[in-house]
Parts: sequence; C-alpha cells; structure tokens
Amino acid sequence: MRRLNGFVRDLGAAALVIVLILGAGAIRTAGANQQDAAAVALAYDRGTDALLKSDGRTLYQSADGGRSWKAIRIPASENGQIASIAPSPAAKGVTYVVGKGLGVLRTEDGGKSWIERNDGLPSRDVVAVAAHTTEPETVYVVVSDHGVYRSQDAGRNWRLMDRGSQGGIRQLIHSDMTGSMQTGWLFAATAKGVRRTMDCFCLWQDAGKLGTEARSVAYDPSHPDHFYAVTDKGLFRSKDGGENWSQMVWPNANAITVTFAPSNILYVIDGNGALFRSTDDGNTWTRVDA
Repeated sequence: MRRLNGFVRDLGAAALVIVLILGAGAIRTAGANQQDAAAVALAYDRGTDALLKSDGRTLYQSADGGRSWKAIRIPASENGQIASIAPSPAAKGVTYVVGKGLGVLRTEDGGKSWIERNDGLPSRDVVAVAAHTTEPETVYVVVSDHGVYRSQDAGRNWRLMDRGSQGGIRQLIHSDMTGSMQTGWLFAATAKGVRRTMDCFCLWQDAGKLGTEARSVAYDPSHPDHFYAVTDKGLFRSKDGGENWSQMVWPNANAITVTFAPSNILYVIDGNGALFRSTDDGNTWTRVDA
C-alpha cells in the first residue's frame, strides 16, 4: 500500500509539472498573438509613414506595411478602452487616441509621451476623433450622450459644435473635399450608414443611400471626393463624395475597419484581426500578415 501511495504521489507531481509547462507555453503563445486580436481601429500616419491599430486594449504601430507590429504604451489605457485613432495629416508626429473612460490623449512625438486633453469636455466617454486635414491644431471628438466638440488649439479648449448628431457614430474623419462653406467636411460611420456635414456644422445629411450600418469610413487625400466604407454587407466605394456607392470585391464578409495609404493602397482588418491590402483600388486583396 505504501508503494501504491508513493506511485500516486509521483504521478500527481509529474502531471502538475506537465500542466505548468503547457500552461506557460499557452501564456507565451497568447502574448505573442495578442496583436492579432480583432481590431477596433486602424489608421495611417502620413507624418511617419506608419500604420496604427488597436484592439481596444493596446495601441500598435507598424513601420513595414503591417508585416510586424510593436506595442505603444499609453499609461492611461488601463482606465478605459481605446475606440478611435486619428493621426494629424497636418502635424508630423501628432496623434490623438480616444476611448470610453479614456478621454482624449495626444502625442507630439510619435507615441513616446502623451498628454491628456480632457479639460472642458463633459466626460471621458469619447467614442470618436478626427484630426483636421490642413489645420494642425484643429481636432473634433464625439462625446457619448453629449455631442460633437471642436478644439482649435490642440485640445486645450473645447467648444460644443453639435448636440444632436452623436447618436450611433462609430468613426469620424475630416476631408478637404471641395464645396464646403468653411474648410472641409466631416464624414461619420454610423449605425444608419455614412453621414456628412460641412465643418461649419450647418447640416448633417446621409451620404448616399447605403441603407445599412457603417463600421468605418476612409478617403483618398489625393482625391478628396473618393471614399471607402466598411458596412455589415461588405466594402463600398464612392467617387463622388458619398452621393453614390458601389460594392467592392472583398474576400470575406467580416470587414471591421479600413484606412487609405499613399500609392493607392487600401488596408482592411477583418473580424479575426487579419490585415488585408489592396494596391488596385480594392479590385484584388492580399493578406499581409499571413
């Protein structure tokens, strides 16, 4: 009986060692693949020629077109979830990151240090951000249950611009498309499709008749009236400022977010966190991180 008890103890100890080894391997694998989690935001930074993405917990940067990624530390991210990323097209090194419970964060050095820009906002529940295309210190944010705010001094002061349009906005971008009574246009991906307004906030209107939920919207800076939208029915393209949309080729139905980079490159992340690239305006796609 003593021999049997000793055998059982030895067997239990061996099993424990195996479990610990396998568990450690699983933890290492999870850490290695953390950046492959489904993304909630994707953006291209013209100033640094880099891609930025987030899975809601961590901000990542890629300097090689999405083939590899490094995490960028955001000290306040433990207090909230990242919802939106907006590199400034007009100010090199400047990026805004926002989220519910996070508020507004701004970096001026490519992510090495961050400054909170929440003074004057009614809460830290910020769900979307857009940097002005040509004005380096102008930025727009959507505060949940409060409205759209604008700052013209890099977030030091905020002014409520529109109280009623924030419902259902998932993403906000600024375009210097012609025809505005002020300096450009704001386009929003919303639960009811893509909406737009001149940046004087004169009137929000539907951009065309997508008739379905829009998850993300992007545009081509070299052709400011060319827009791309991710919807629950796939990818769509507009070449007339959102008046008309045509469905694009896409390898699966689960696109989440889209961004545009120079040389006519489109990037899309799907619901599994896989990154795809098109160099021919969305006619063919290649998985980047395969």
